[in-house]
Amino acid sequence: MHFSDTHIGYRSLVIEEREQDFYDAFHEAIDIALENSVDFVIHTGDLFDTWIPGNRAIKEFRNGIMKLNTKNIPFFSIFGDHDRPRRNGEPAAGIFDFLGVHAMGRDQFEYTVRRFGGEDVLIGGISNMKGYMKPRLMEEYRKADGIEEGYKNRVIMSHQAIDPFFVPEQCEAKLNDLPLKSSYIAMGHLHDFMERRAGPLISYAGSTEIKSENEINGFRKQGKSVNIVDISNGNADLTRIRLKSVRPQLKVQSDAESYIDDIRRSISSVKNDGNEKRPLISLEIHGDISMETVMQEISQFDNVIFSRPKIKKDATIPTIRTDSADLRDYFSAYLKDERLADLAIKIMKHTKSSDLEGIMKEIEVLYIDNRQDTPD
Repeated sequence: MHFSDTHIGYRSLVIEEREQDFYDAFHEAIDIALENSVDFVIHTGDLFDTWIPGNRAIKEFRNGIMKLNTKNIPFFSIFGDHDRPRRNGEPAAGIFDFLGVHAMGRDQFEYTVRRFGGEDVLIGGISNMKGYMKPRLMEEYRKADGIEEGYKNRVIMSHQAIDPFFVPEQCEAKLNDLPLKSSYIAMGHLHDFMERRAGPLISYAGSTEIKSENEINGFRKQGKSVNIVDISNGNADLTRIRLKSVRPQLKVQSDAESYIDDIRRSISSVKNDGNEKRPLISLEIHGDISMETVMQEISQFDNVIFSRPKIKKDATIPTIRTDSADLRDYFSAYLKDERLADLAIKIMKHTKSSDLEGIMKEIEVLYIDNRQDTPD
């Protein structure tokens, strides 16, 4: 089984339930491995949310590993950018080596060969390398591809952003840089599930819980999951198994007049699927409304959890006809500030543009910048 980016120990400063969510997803993944009688488990980085996890996070990990160990299922992992030890620090997962945990590839490519089902399987890993370590990453990928012949079944783990799976400017390597002589390249770092065949089967298993609002749309489309991978005679195939314990999350963008109705519609769209957890809603309101009012209004929803709402007081174009109204009235209505309206008139005298909206946007930015530069 391949899973990744569990971020055990993650805590929200606002919502206490979120820490438990990450433990629940981790344990469900372990149970899936047991139910499917897998030969071994691989984890491709960011096992913990930090390289120095708290006692509870370590305990939860230990409990999961003990379940695997009772069935003689080894656990192979690499480090991500969150849990990679700093300097000479010791990895938290490494203290459970006596329970079959193998933390690999901290500073260079590392591999082992095990026999499962009558076939040898090479299991190798390269931990996260970025920034000044990027040239080293290319070297380690070449090492992984340069292993002597004789191992048909090769599983290589890596925790990087790879082009074309992600924005090229934020990637450390390209698809062709990967060790393509592998059977299965197990990727971590990106939190959405992805797969592609490029000779070997390449897959990001994705995270086991939603850590960022940016993941909500992907979750709504394909959920969170683990990969059950079948490798034989050098070929790999995978089956995704969705996690059922993941807390549903919704993103609601609305205005000051409609946000309550939009929240209700969003809640009604959530499928239960046996998950009793209250949905978590990220609310963004555009318009002139106070946080106090919003907090009071959303308190009526006791069946959901809200992250702290975001209020964006967007300016709107006033319905004043400029051919029949004084320009100063137009600016005053739009900007809602007499001093700023005077500033707009002065700037208008020095421009030949007829794009009133564009001019006012520029004025607004200049005014805000001016206020930020002025001490309180």
